[in-house]
Amino acid sequence: GEVMGGTKVRWPPTKGDDTSAGNTSTTSTATTIETDKKKATGHTDDVIMKQVDAVDDLLEDIEEWAEMADRSFVNLPFELQCVDAVLTANVQLMSKDISVLTDEIYDIVEKILSPDRSSVEIEQYRDRLRQSKNDAGEILLLAQSFTRAIQQVLNEDEDMCLMQLSHLLTRPERFIQPVSEAILEEESDEPELILESHLQQGLSTNNACDYLKTVLINTDGLIDQKLDTIRNRLLYINTIIGLLSFIVGTGSLVGSFFGMNLTNFLEEDDHAFRQVVIGTMVGLLGLLVFLIWIFIRVGGLPKSI
Repeated sequence: GEVMGGTKVRWPPTKGDDTSAGNTSTTSTATTIETDKKKATGHTDDVIMKQVDAVDDLLEDIEEWAEMADRSFVNLPFELQCVDAVLTANVQLMSKDISVLTDEIYDIVEKILSPDRSSVEIEQYRDRLRQSKNDAGEILLLAQSFTRAIQQVLNEDEDMCLMQLSHLLTRPERFIQPVSEAILEEESDEPELILESHLQQGLSTNNACDYLKTVLINTDGLIDQKLDTIRNRLLYINTIIGLLSFIVGTGSLVGSFFGMNLTNFLEEDDHAFRQVVIGTMVGLLGLLVFLIWIFIRVGGLPKSI
């Protein structure tokens, strides 16, 4: 015998098996197979429906972001147009301030990078950078307050529904408590689009302020490097002058020895003056070279400025 669909069937049938028993077994097997097919088909349909729902949600998000990008709001009520106008003016003012501040900062950075700037001029530009940094901080605080306020409104569907003042007058029955989720979602759709559009612009302003602060920090570090370079050059020059002063002092010491009013064996020599001068100069030059080599060897002087 064989087992098919959970029912034991003997084949070929024996004399004791009647036709009804064979028909019953075949029907049970067919029913089992059909049930398995329905289960598999149902599972596949569930997966397909989930995928379709995901695609629909994605298309809705794309359409919503397209409306936000194009700002193609149809038949906006007067109150929402007022809200949009106020928020737009606020964002434009912040964007204008950021643009002016950016141009000023880049102009200062360009002047600082010029190789012919003195340390006094660089310090003056640093004072201007400090003021620009304060201005950027003020704009950043305004932008953060702006985005935080919009986010608080976006988190409250009821607040966005109450922005539809014309609907409150023309369709007050829709706002009787408790208001259904469907009505809340429908009435808050247009205000949400407006607020999210300006929220993105506010976040862009925040990012611009953060970038400007980074530029200011890097520029301040660059100023420190340039000032350190100028100080190192001054120290280098001071060291060279000190070495030359030491050599000149050593020559003066030798000259003072021979300038004493004492009798010595060189008074009667006609070539004594020339020999003393040449010998002193050669000795001083050798001493200077030796001292410079020692300073470079120990790292007291750079090999090049």
